[in-house]
Amino acid sequence: MENIGYYNGTFAPMEQLMIPALDRGVYFGDGVYEALRVERHRFFALKEHLSRFRASLDFLRIPFAMTDEALTEILQEAASRVDSDSQQLYFQVTRGTSTRTHSFPEGVEPNLMILSRAVPLADLVEYRRVVVLPDTRWGHCNIKSLNLIPGVLAAQIAKERGCSEAVFHREGVVSECSSSNLLMLKGGVLRTAPADERILPGVTRGHFLMLAQQLNIPVDETAFSLEEMMAADELMITSTSAHGLPVGFVDDKPVCGRDKTLLRRLQMVYREFFWDSVGKD
Repeated sequence: MENIGYYNGTFAPMEQLMIPALDRGVYFGDGVYEALRVERHRFFALKEHLSRFRASLDFLRIPFAMTDEALTEILQEAASRVDSDSQQLYFQVTRGTSTRTHSFPEGVEPNLMILSRAVPLADLVEYRRVVVLPDTRWGHCNIKSLNLIPGVLAAQIAKERGCSEAVFHREGVVSECSSSNLLMLKGGVLRTAPADERILPGVTRGHFLMLAQQLNIPVDETAFSLEEMMAADELMITSTSAHGLPVGFVDDKPVCGRDKTLLRRLQMVYREFFWDSVGKD
């Protein structure tokens, strides 16, 4: 199959999957999600994704009782039904199905939905364009909830301006991108915003910091300003499918390209780590 969908025990092609109108994810965005890389039908960094998933569930007080083991079996079944060796698998849990009322409904069970389709890993060579926008998101960006409208609007603006991503800032201090983290190389130091409530603690972000430390590359988890960003030696976009995409233009102004050696080293080390983790032949 080209893609697969799953909802509370039912598998179907994504285009045919049906969910109830009263799922609280539909009218409140009352739920959390994760996105996984699947290569050769094997998961990458599943443990870290499930840990972040559970933290988001706990924050929103969604009583999802399924064990990680049981959930993994369903995720694996979904991935196995898609022919492609390179997949992006999305799964979400909402609070349940109930008549619309703001307070938590009683006596309902959380809903589990899974979507998986063929998505190749992003190319690491081409320098991307980004646009800078104010960060108007809510105060808990570290929670991977379904409330993503500011990111959706920012992504559309980026698309309309011929950019790959939008970089968010709060009063001139860079936080992250609309659907990814942003890392900076300056003077041989890898720098990115701290993992507080202003950013999502990206799994790929964490891996880059870990690998840099193993390579004796200094790491600085301190937020940087827009001015510092424009003077960066290199900027990298990281996410589940973006393993250090280089940035070459910010608001149509040329930037970076001053430390390609270190940039490529980090990209290649990360890809080696990635493929080793999924056991690619």
